[in-house]
Amino acid sequence: MTRDDTNTRHQRFSKKLAWSTEIDLYYSDDFFKSSPVILLEHGNTIIKTPQYMFVSVSYEDQKRVSVYTSTFRSGFIDLRKARLPREAVTTTTFTLMDTSEDQVFLYLENKGQKTPFGSLYISDEGARAFSLSMENIIKGNAVDFERVTSLDGTFIANKF
Repeated sequence: MTRDDTNTRHQRFSKKLAWSTEIDLYYSDDFFKSSPVILLEHGNTIIKTPQYMFVSVSYEDQKRVSVYTSTFRSGFIDLRKARLPREAVTTTTFTLMDTSEDQVFLYLENKGQKTPFGSLYISDEGARAFSLSMENIIKGNAVDFERVTSLDGTFIANKF
């Protein structure tokens, strides 16, 4: 998957069918000449930016996922579950909106699959802890969230 170096807007993880608990994430630092090391059980999908890596981890019901994060500083190996507020119920999909300002904007489709709304969360610098930024962000084919390129740190979102 190709990436622009600083902007990772609108990259979406989603599965229409089911997430798999049969997939694990491994790594090797010798091109798999020796046994690989398991990094994360049930790690389904990876998004990597220059600063961050995100992995979705499937629950046993194979319909919901948790989000795990790591940073460049840790060599993308120290994956930990993202700390989200209590109102951020487990999601079936998530969208990485932006990582360009040493923080992450993460959209969670946590209002149910039949509604066109979700919540936008913002992270700390390490992308470990997230707090609610905005609720009821509208999502059609894409999330209504845009970066204003001429004003650093400025974003526009469509809220219901």
